[in-house]
Amino acid sequence: MPELDEMTKGAFQEAGNIGMGHLATSLSKMVDREVKIDIPKVDIYPLQRIMNEASEGTQKSVVGVHLKINGDVTGGTLILLPKYSALSFVDLLRKKPIGTTHAIQEEEIKKLREMGMRLCAAYMRVVNEFLGINLQIGEPEICVDMEGVGKFIKDTVGSMADEFIVVKGIGYVPSTNSRNEFNMLFEPGASDVIVAAIMKKMMG
Repeated sequence: MPELDEMTKGAFQEAGNIGMGHLATSLSKMVDREVKIDIPKVDIYPLQRIMNEASEGTQKSVVGVHLKINGDVTGGTLILLPKYSALSFVDLLRKKPIGTTHAIQEEEIKKLREMGMRLCAAYMRVVNEFLGINLQIGEPEICVDMEGVGKFIKDTVGSMADEFIVVKGIGYVPSTNSRNEFNMLFEPGASDVIVAAIMKKMMG
């Protein structure tokens, strides 16, 4: 599996930092709470690793929200939520006390889908402005599966490529179980476009 050189990784890191900052601001407005973010990580991930990391451990993802990316490059966004994060976010979105929601049904899915769409739109808008490129997002697809969303990931992004450049960021609400993993998945061919846009930006 090829590795990203430092220039390419730095370009995606810069775009990821900008995008996650605006995503956190958007999420904070939705839940009326402070939202903190980790520094995004950038690497090349094979599809199987993406599926495995979403399906293992105590933070196993049971809710997945996917939106396709089209435009100057292609790829997708993937929001992954462990069970208690998903329940907490529903409570926050409804302005209810944490612990009110115990199941994810049609109304809860609607809230999470709307959250995914708004977060992706906020992220993509600022990345487009920052890089001077055109990235468009499609309609959100959502899966709720208490056994894990590995198959959902394979079904939604598996047809695009066997491996992706992944920009992975975590947004979380302090003192709650609310943890939101946001992944930007670019096909490897996107690196030339992103690096060229960053270089153009740096050179004025």
